[in-house]
Amino acid sequence: MPNWNAIETSFLNQPMPQQLGELAVSLARLKSWSKNNASSGIIPVLLCENLLYVNLLQKQNNPHHIELTQLQKILQRWVNQVNNSTEIANLVPIAATWSERVLDMSGLLVIADSKTA
Repeated sequence: MPNWNAIETSFLNQPMPQQLGELAVSLARLKSWSKNNASSGIIPVLLCENLLYVNLLQKQNNPHHIELTQLQKILQRWVNQVNNSTEIANLVPIAATWSERVLDMSGLLVIADSKTA
């Protein structure tokens, strides 16, 4: 079982763009693992990790509050349905879309692009 206190502390020690980037990466992992039916044991852990990140972001003064609230509701619904293999298959496109949206919110790609220009 993950050390949730250590994960929370590490997450909170990052600036908000990196926190959003961490959430985007976690959503991408969720998408990746959801494709592999044999790995369904990791799905509940990844859902909890994503939900933790969203909950921590929601406690901050975040300009993306409305979008994060939408994601929070989706994740909470998935936590309750994680034992359903059909629902796990449905995670793939939704997690991919949210990963991209959250990465866009972070601004990390814009920062990276401006450094290479």
